[in-house]
Amino acid sequence: MARFPVLRLSSGTEMHKRIVLAFGCGIASALMSSAGHSGSGIGVLLANFAMLPLIIVGLAHGTRSAAVASLTGTIALISFSNLLVGGIYGVTIAIPAWLVVRFGLMSRAPQLGALQWYPIGKILAILTGYGATVLVIAALTHFDTDGGFKGAVANLLSDFFESRIGGSAEVQSALVNRTVSIFPGIAVAGWLLLVVINAVLAQALLGRRGLQTRPTPNYARLDAPEWLYWGLVAAVGLILFGGEQVAFIGRNLAIVFAAPFFFIGLGVIHLLMRRFPAPFMALSAFYIFIMVSGWPMLAVAALGFFEQWAGFRLKYGGPANDVKEEE
Repeated sequence: MARFPVLRLSSGTEMHKRIVLAFGCGIASALMSSAGHSGSGIGVLLANFAMLPLIIVGLAHGTRSAAVASLTGTIALISFSNLLVGGIYGVTIAIPAWLVVRFGLMSRAPQLGALQWYPIGKILAILTGYGATVLVIAALTHFDTDGGFKGAVANLLSDFFESRIGGSAEVQSALVNRTVSIFPGIAVAGWLLLVVINAVLAQALLGRRGLQTRPTPNYARLDAPEWLYWGLVAAVGLILFGGEQVAFIGRNLAIVFAAPFFFIGLGVIHLLMRRFPAPFMALSAFYIFIMVSGWPMLAVAALGFFEQWAGFRLKYGGPANDVKEEE
């Protein structure tokens, strides 16, 4: 099968302008990320979208602009704060943004038919694998410490609850015990959700101004590569057959590998809701139900996992009409 080459956009007399723009986007991203350290609501909101300038400049002007912006943001944040904060920015914001652009702009022209773009399902899978790898590395670096990785997470949560919530030691201990078992997986899954939101928003903003390079895909047709299924199965195996520390890692890896299937399940829900008389109202009610209850997320992820065999999108969603994406 032919490979997907990376589309390169930065060339010619416009290159210098694009590099300057990339520098500016990197600085903007670093400032937005720094705003989150203030603890204010606006600051946290800006920090959640610190990836947006990097993805926008990359999707508009190519991987070189994305690399310049990502590197600029990392160096700027190190100068604003310290090496640790800059490193966290690089791992959680700069590298993922570059990955989105790197694979998002990969395309190929077959002998017959329209231009084929790298599937968004595989991009999501790459980001999932990246997040799982970071989680495993974090676990291995704390494996020999007191209490292992779980103990390190418990200490982190204890410090957080003490500084932000306060209250009695009993209340803090109860909160830690309730959240420690799934906190790393939830944190990585939440990060993955932020990456998806930033990428979709960047594509939408570029599309509104007619600056997008890649046509907006049909997100409801998202598919997962086979290895994600096996990754989830392997994580469940660690839970069932591993010791306490291994089961802890497996439980959180299972949450991470289940996240892409949650997005697939949402795609199924969106297609099914189109059959309702008022689809927007139905979707709004569904999202409110998810946010209030929480547990329906598991059902949505299960729906996404079994969609490959159930074929609800093919049965009830109608034929696909999005831009061709070669699997």
